[in-house]
Amino acid sequence: MHHHPSTIGFPHETGPRERRTLLTPHLARALTDAGFRLVAEPGIGDGIGVNDADLPGVEFCPAERVWAAPLVLRYKPGPPTDLAHLHRGQAVGAIFHAEGNPDMLNALTQSEVKAFSYEFLHEHGRFPLAMAGGQIAGVQAVHLGTHALQHPQGRGVLLGGVDGAEPARVVVIGNGNVGTAAAVTAARLGADVTILTRTAHSAATYERQAPPGVHVAVNTPDRLTELLTRADLVIGAILISTHTTPPMITRAHLATMRPGAVIVDATCGYGDGYLPTAGPVQKPGDPPCVVDGIVHVKVDVLPRLVPVTASHAYTRAAAPYLLRLARHVLHGAEDPGVESALIARDGMLVHPVVREHADRYQAGAAA
Repeated sequence: MHHHPSTIGFPHETGPRERRTLLTPHLARALTDAGFRLVAEPGIGDGIGVNDADLPGVEFCPAERVWAAPLVLRYKPGPPTDLAHLHRGQAVGAIFHAEGNPDMLNALTQSEVKAFSYEFLHEHGRFPLAMAGGQIAGVQAVHLGTHALQHPQGRGVLLGGVDGAEPARVVVIGNGNVGTAAAVTAARLGADVTILTRTAHSAATYERQAPPGVHVAVNTPDRLTELLTRADLVIGAILISTHTTPPMITRAHLATMRPGAVIVDATCGYGDGYLPTAGPVQKPGDPPCVVDGIVHVKVDVLPRLVPVTASHAYTRAAAPYLLRLARHVLHGAEDPGVESALIARDGMLVHPVVREHADRYQAGAAA
């Protein structure tokens, strides 16, 4: 089962109803042009209409041979049991979000592999591999909100410029990838949009490139309370909501909002904080949850619902970084940007965010 040392394996994705793939023609070309050998399972691109013939230079072989490559790249990690295919000495990359999944953390330490989680890759003050997914989720948050406003208990306001009607009022909490895409989308549809940033500095920076129709304000409790009383649609889009994130909107706020207003939680973090009135995460297609007359939408698998767009957008953005990851793992190239995405190695969890959550789960289990 020995592979050439420059081989990268692309197994099938294994999540439920998962059609996305990391191995698009664009990524295959980028990696093979750089001298890497690619092995993949046949039919890897079927879910997005990419045939094996569209992936020149890729060798197609059975799953166990693909999993044996020195570097295995996936879009999502699949269930924790998938890591049993791997052993010490191999490296794997995926969008793990492992900090929310104790079973995945255990599997990472047991497999003793070197694991890189793309969403943590940090360079020049940004998380470049979170951008494509965040942009898609931001657009979808507006689509979901538009739909929820037409719910039988919704405000009954159309998010779109119509002559003779007041524009819909939209509040976006957070000006990262998700929030920015949501604000731009809502403004293009003709809504009156206010985007809330955490600091005056980020407000000033964002204001310089804010699209027409988007107002920028600093998220203070008073400003948020005032905006909520007039909002038709509120989109929560902070980057990461963990167990320690304080609640942003409470039951007391709901009483001041217009009946039928919609809150879309696009972050869907862990723990009770941030947007606790939205309740548990909903599955795509579930009806929104109406609490105190306010319609709540909380769906976290958004880019998975548009696999064609997501696969092409993601791999185009990710290709230069995945190329650097391959050079770092397989050729020993030093690369601090790529190393910032390392979450586990030799049976140890090494990323601070992941370790903090692992400690919390252990403390909870011991209690």
